Amino acid sequence: MRAFDRGFYPNLTAMYDYLGIRYHQELFFFTFARLPKHGSKALGSPMEQPNPYFIHSSNNHRIPPVRPQACGFWMWVSETVYLAFCLVWFTICCSFVPPKESRPSIGGKTKPCESFGQYLRRLWIPAYFIESYLLPGLASISTCTHAEMLDFPAKDVIDYKQRSLNSPHLRVSGGVSEVQKSLCQGLTVQFNCRVTSVTRQQHGSGVRVTWDSPGNTQQPDTVPHQKIFDHVILAVPPNAVGSIFAPLRSEMSHIPTAAVESIVHTDLSATKQQPSNALYEMHLAPSPPNWIHFRSSPYITETIHEDPISSVVVTNFPATPIDPSKIIARTHFTRTLRTPQSRDIVKRIFSPNSRRLNGTPITDGKKLTTHKAGPFQNGDGNVWLVGSWCWDGMVLLEGCVVSAMRVARDLGIEVPWRDY
Repeated sequence: MRAFDRGFYPNLTAMYDYLGIRYHQELFFFTFARLPKHGSKALGSPMEQPNPYFIHSSNNHRIPPVRPQACGFWMWVSETVYLAFCLVWFTICCSFVPPKESRPSIGGKTKPCESFGQYLRRLWIPAYFIESYLLPGLASISTCTHAEMLDFPAKDVIDYKQRSLNSPHLRVSGGVSEVQKSLCQGLTVQFNCRVTSVTRQQHGSGVRVTWDSPGNTQQPDTVPHQKIFDHVILAVPPNAVGSIFAPLRSEMSHIPTAAVESIVHTDLSATKQQPSNALYEMHLAPSPPNWIHFRSSPYITETIHEDPISSVVVTNFPATPIDPSKIIARTHFTRTLRTPQSRDIVKRIFSPNSRRLNGTPITDGKKLTTHKAGPFQNGDGNVWLVGSWCWDGMVLLEGCVVSAMRVARDLGIEVPWRDY
């Protein structure tokens, strides 16, 4: 499931509109619960699952909030009032107190921009609000721990909060597979191949790509291949870029990444067998709502998304036990994180002010250019980087679209949707 909104994702929605991808508005309920500090082993049976301490509706579409029955009435009232006060204060701060940007310091060095944790401390945001509400939601979006989220550039988070404020959640009708079908039309796709190196050729003679592919019955071992292309676009995480593209190996090692596990299953015991939770006693028309459960500790934020129609559940960063017999699919992927230091690296590589090859902007997508000496900048030697991390913002789908649009622009290709 990929939820988005028009506020933070203007280019993504514009692309969907151009491609004729249908999407619709969705309402969500977010439950907040705490994982035991000593880990998930304490969650041995369904009845030991943590009870929610608060239920939040997307864009506050349900006022007053739903009260979990495990939470007493006056406790629920005090929690709601406290949360409302903190949200108002945090929203005002986001609007009128900008995060500190990178700036020169004594000795000629540049001081990195303000981290999200530093920003929160500067504004005296209450610790309970941060640990119980801000970090679980944001850490689930970025798929990281609380400490890693606090180390994000403050500008990323504040920009995301401002642009997505009160913007309805949207979801592609039919799922992301509909987008994949549309984008892959006319493309030649080769699976089961592993790129081992990308090398810029001298004198503008192209880019050499080397990869391994599976052998056949006569030759079961992997078979190496190589080919020279006019342009090569790398749409992979920074750790993969560093492993196959030598000019960026050092800098990519300073961009943090996290390995994430995601499980699709039908084990509803972790969510349904909680008779004390009013969440499942609600019957809302015209359609069942979406439930997303945040179960958080300082070290992990487990996110459980229940499909409103089927009995399928998706769990990211699983911390509670899942019946192995009910697992449909299990996958691992790499998530790129952000720090003030990695932000400086990304800004240097993708700075539009330095988008020059051989001293002049690119105007012809077919023209081969030699790479200049010095640090790599996107497009040097006709090697391009795109992806959710290839822009100055939260590592989300909008970054994929914006970075791809910028590469298309530099290659002289007209982007047929809105300006950016």
